[in-house]
Amino acid sequence: MDPRMYNAAKKGSTLEDGDFSLVEYLKREEENGYQVTPKGNTILHVAALFGQRGFVGEVLKITPALLCYKNKKNETALHIAANAGQSEVVSELLSFRGEETILVRMTDDIGDTALHKAVRGGHIDIVRMLVKLLLDPEHDFPANKAGETPLYLAAESGFHDALIEILNVCKEPTYVAGPSNRTPLHAAVIQEHTECVRSLWQWNKPLCEELDRWGWNSLHYAVKQGLKEIVSDMLGWKKSLAYLPAGSENDWTTTFHIAASEGDVSMIYKLLNHCPDCWEMLNSNGQNALHVALLNGHKMFVSVFYGSGFCNSLVDEADKEGNTPLHLLAASGDHVPQMILDHPRAKKMVFNKQNQTPLDIALCRTWTIKKEKLVHDFCSINGQLGQRDFKVKRKTETIGNIQQMRKEDDHDKAKRVKIEIAKFMKSTQLHVVVATLIMTVTFAAGFTLPGDLDSDTYDSPTKGRMAILLKRAAFRAFVISDVLAFSCSAGAIFIYFFMADMDVDYNEERKWDWFKMFRRSYNIAGSLQGLAMGAVVVAFVTGMYATLANSLLANSVCVIGCVTVLVYFSIIFWV
Repeated sequence: MDPRMYNAAKKGSTLEDGDFSLVEYLKREEENGYQVTPKGNTILHVAALFGQRGFVGEVLKITPALLCYKNKKNETALHIAANAGQSEVVSELLSFRGEETILVRMTDDIGDTALHKAVRGGHIDIVRMLVKLLLDPEHDFPANKAGETPLYLAAESGFHDALIEILNVCKEPTYVAGPSNRTPLHAAVIQEHTECVRSLWQWNKPLCEELDRWGWNSLHYAVKQGLKEIVSDMLGWKKSLAYLPAGSENDWTTTFHIAASEGDVSMIYKLLNHCPDCWEMLNSNGQNALHVALLNGHKMFVSVFYGSGFCNSLVDEADKEGNTPLHLLAASGDHVPQMILDHPRAKKMVFNKQNQTPLDIALCRTWTIKKEKLVHDFCSINGQLGQRDFKVKRKTETIGNIQQMRKEDDHDKAKRVKIEIAKFMKSTQLHVVVATLIMTVTFAAGFTLPGDLDSDTYDSPTKGRMAILLKRAAFRAFVISDVLAFSCSAGAIFIYFFMADMDVDYNEERKWDWFKMFRRSYNIAGSLQGLAMGAVVVAFVTGMYATLANSLLANSVCVIGCVTVLVYFSIIFWV
């Protein structure tokens, strides 16, 4: 596109400068084909994008054909203006009588009309202008290629004002199935836009009975999302909704099971308030709500059943595989709630169709501390491992299983030990470098004392030269901290050498004792090195203070050094 025309459309200038006019340009373009941008936009598209209403009007007076011209995405200027929220341009484009109805129905590559663009962009003023031109809801509110109608987009995004505008035009309750066969009510419930949910439900109550691709209606999703007031309204309208299954023919659940799987106690009470017998429902696997709640780890849910008196009927109820809630709890490996342990019916320890009790399932799990607790829970139900005529046999099998599992656990521990050792040895390489540097620095500092030596202090041939600052407390603190840093670093290095030698002499038979000694040595060396680093800081501060005497600069050095030490230890504490 000619840069002069692009800038003119962007700024709204008509270019009437004598050399080049808008009228001449458009007439020439009409004969030779319109110049466009890389996206296929004409000057009308560009002016619409930048909100140049006057320029749009001038262009359409000269060349009305541009009104329906599409770019490479099949977007008209109205699409561009509606998407950008240019309400004045939209008003100008719709002012051309005879074309406005056709224009608002035109779609782009993905099937979006200008109304789709306005709703998606959240431009309520443009939505109102476009909706006024649409009088046939069945044809004027079509779905795009993704199955989204403007009503669906408004419900999904929670754009309540736009939703009301569209519903006011839709006098008769109709809808087009959206993505995954979901209704606008599905979309509003899933996104938890309660205002939109209420408006849609009041507009068309039977919408809550419609199923999506997965066989879920709006009530099922409302239960899952915990929208208690919405659930109460729907069940107040039709209680039978609570008994409708959610899912496919071979794999389905119920509203009560959905609430149990979410562990939503308040939703359970809400459902029971409207449908007091819905707790009896089973899912496609023959499982009751207690099965589902314990399987999903919602142990607090158990208290609801105790308080409502339902536990007597549910705690030992078997599903299609013969598994009670305790069987499923054992399979999940979760700790058994004390309420279940104390229940009389839990002491039966019944068999499933694989001839397994909950204890048997618990023993089949990999040996862990968590498993030990689980096995202990089941053993404590009635103080015995097995039951009926299989007591002795099961006790023998249990001991054998435990021994085998401990062997497997030993093998796993050996692997973990080797991994830990590798980590320790890798970190000690850096520690040795740091310890060596500290030894080198403190060794040099010991022979390069602050303030130098007094060459005149010879009392006898047996005495050496004395430090000039020997009588100062700061100097003495420097000497002690320097020696301490050197000694701790040397000790740490000796321990690291010992650890490296231990790694060479690894003894498989004594691996546990060896690993404890290895870890203890690593911790001691680390502590020594930390002490050495702290002592180095003290030595530096006291040496500087002794050299600078009682001055402001000496005090500043002390403060900075102390703050450094405090920051170091605070980081260690918080980490």
